[in-house]
Amino acid sequence: MTSQQFESPSLTDISLTQLLKSLSDPTRLKIVQTLLRVGTEISCAQFETLGKKSNLSQHYRNLRQAGLISIRREGRHSYLTLRKTDLDRRFPGLIEVIVKNSDGRDD
Repeated sequence: MTSQQFESPSLTDISLTQLLKSLSDPTRLKIVQTLLRVGTEISCAQFETLGKKSNLSQHYRNLRQAGLISIRREGRHSYLTLRKTDLDRRFPGLIEVIVKNSDGRDD
């Protein structure tokens, strides 16, 4: 079975404006929160409770185009990974701050 990696923007092409706009959607924010918490690649099937498959596909595409995630397809299954290392290189600590301040905690 072959694996296909979908193209993500290069580090220098990741825009803060596009990144923040992408994370303004609650579903996309939940996807990123989960990916950050788990810290490894996750099957798209793990997010089926967040909505319809067709809507989730659009959310994944948006997150990938904003530079937040990478997507690997293997057979009929897709796997998401948060581009944390790249994002920390471009915007140090930003993802953690956004996630921390979006989950209702003040610690």
